[in-house]
Amino acid sequence: MTGGSATLERSDWRRVLVLAPHPDDETLATGGLLQRALAAGAAVRVVFVTDGEENPWPQRVLERRWHIDCAGRARWAARRRAEALAALACLGVLPSSARFLGFPDQGLTRLLLAGGRGIVAQLAAELRWCPTLVVAPAGADRHPDHSALAALLRLAVHHLPPGQRRFTQLAYVVHGRAPRPALRLPLGARERARKQAAVSCHASQLVLSRRRFLSQARATECFSDPAISSPVHRVRGAVPAPGGIVLALAPPTSLAAVSAATLDVLAMDGGGSVDRRSCRVAPWGRRVALPFDRRPARLLVKCEGPHLFFDDAGWREIEIGTETEAVPAAGELARA
Repeated sequence: MTGGSATLERSDWRRVLVLAPHPDDETLATGGLLQRALAAGAAVRVVFVTDGEENPWPQRVLERRWHIDCAGRARWAARRRAEALAALACLGVLPSSARFLGFPDQGLTRLLLAGGRGIVAQLAAELRWCPTLVVAPAGADRHPDHSALAALLRLAVHHLPPGQRRFTQLAYVVHGRAPRPALRLPLGARERARKQAAVSCHASQLVLSRRRFLSQARATECFSDPAISSPVHRVRGAVPAPGGIVLALAPPTSLAAVSAATLDVLAMDGGGSVDRRSCRVAPWGRRVALPFDRRPARLLVKCEGPHLFFDDAGWREIEIGTETEAVPAAGELARA
């Protein structure tokens, strides 16, 4: 847990900021934690980064129409905002504590790869609310919006002055397998009942996913250290080399990944600027050399093979010099 330990200190509960990629993530992942924060007297803020408007199949079922146009997506966004406010009311969170940023649903990866300036600036502004605890998606979450938001949050924190980075961070996984929990939050019977009622407020999502959604009102909420990546992430580390860096790769772990993968690298320097690199990686490639004029401070990396929607491993942050096996062959960087 970044800035904390396996248990939250009393001071962590003063100002709690929850980042939700879509309406419903706030309830599924943190419905119990929000109740616990309010019971501890915390000031709470819940930030919805998108409105979840690119959600066509439940909308087609409920509205009985096939074509979803711009007006239809706006209508669905308004519905999901209303459901989120109703769910927060069930948890005891006031409407004034919710903020809707309105960035494009299923578009956060695109914004991240384009540099993310507008959304990174907005997230940095939210962090200037001075939270003591920030709860956001894990980079290991398999939904592209979730893992992209984790990466965007890293960039936003990177842009803050050091004195404004003093908060504890927790990460949650809604889609896929969570890394080893850093914090387990057992919920009492009343907390579970209120969380279940809040989940039910997201009626548009229950049409096709009722069982999965209601199963989230489990006895324990688990949160991980945001620095822990997916165990199947192919990028294992990075070392400096003359003229750049070399990334160490693990072989793919699934049959679906035996074709070439796309490696995206966001290199951050000490001044907060970001340099993007992208290349194709052979299925059994074990290292990739990237030339840089100046050594980056750290990297955000993603390496994914072809897939329909969900990622295998999402994004992870790597500090340069974290692996010793990636020793470049002679001339490797020069060829790159």
